[in-house]
Amino acid sequence: MNTLEGHLPVRSPLHDILAPSGIAVVGASADPTKRGYKAMVGLINGGYQGHIYPINPKADHILGVQAWPSLTEMPGCPELALLCTPAATVPALIAECGRRGVKGAVILASGFGETGEEGAALEAQMMEIARAHGVRIIGPNTSGMFNLHHQINLLALDNVKPGDIGIVSQSGNMLLSLALEAQHNGQVGFSTYVGPGNQSDIGFNDYLRYLGEDEHTRVATLYVEGFRDGQQFLKVARDVTAMKPVVVYKSGATEQGQKAASSHTGALAGSYQMTVDLLRQAGVSVVQYSDEILPVAEGLGRLQKAPGKRVAVISDGGGQATIAADRLSEAGLTLAELSDATRSALREVLLPQA
Repeated sequence: MNTLEGHLPVRSPLHDILAPSGIAVVGASADPTKRGYKAMVGLINGGYQGHIYPINPKADHILGVQAWPSLTEMPGCPELALLCTPAATVPALIAECGRRGVKGAVILASGFGETGEEGAALEAQMMEIARAHGVRIIGPNTSGMFNLHHQINLLALDNVKPGDIGIVSQSGNMLLSLALEAQHNGQVGFSTYVGPGNQSDIGFNDYLRYLGEDEHTRVATLYVEGFRDGQQFLKVARDVTAMKPVVVYKSGATEQGQKAASSHTGALAGSYQMTVDLLRQAGVSVVQYSDEILPVAEGLGRLQKAPGKRVAVISDGGGQATIAADRLSEAGLTLAELSDATRSALREVLLPQA
């Protein structure tokens, strides 16, 4: 097992809810337009081997699986509940999860802190109940999660395959773009995806810690609008980057972008450049554009960790070499000064005009 012994705990406290042996789908549905339908399809078609508990008071069976009227009446005790119901129903459902011993809940609904004071009050009520009952919260306002090595696909995506890139993204559409890019690539697969949403309880630092400990994840990638606990994230990032690559795409580089992030997930964006500088100091690879995420992650996952910052460039043209020198300098790397012995050895194999 690829653990981070000496850097992180041997087992992440999120393991039971991100790799559960049982899942309750609250709001499960046979209506293809509903999220509760998509989650059921994702679990069934994905070959999930754990117990599935569809919760719907109006159905006896959903997609061939016996349904139950409520969490209270289901026969087992799954570690995770997926809540596909409106925001107003969530606090009572969290209390019900706690009474049944459910360890975590994925809350898809929006309408919480990202919408204003009324939503923030509802979110605070939800968290008060969750803490009282010991229920961990993914979200709210999350796109969901998958863990493909455990056949868990709560998004019903059919264009993703198991691999070694873990993703935490505050945008579900960003995940869809990455999944489509991976499909076109044909060689890229994913381990775990989580949409942190508003990070009411579990934040980026917790998810990164999990990916750092996860034996199926070789590279952790994150799309971040804002951190809830930046100092703790940097501490975890330093631990994880000592063992495996971490790639971050941070949005909110402009004032307009920060406002958009706040309205999307209620994110606290902070100073963009300061955040990027601190991330790089922690060993994180920060990319500037979304189309760099997968290529950088795939490259770092395949390469051995570089022993230093000096780089030699081999190019068949002066222009490309000049551009490479610029990019290396921007990344904090330096062009190596070749020794006389190395230059002599190269002259023996290169053309005279080189």
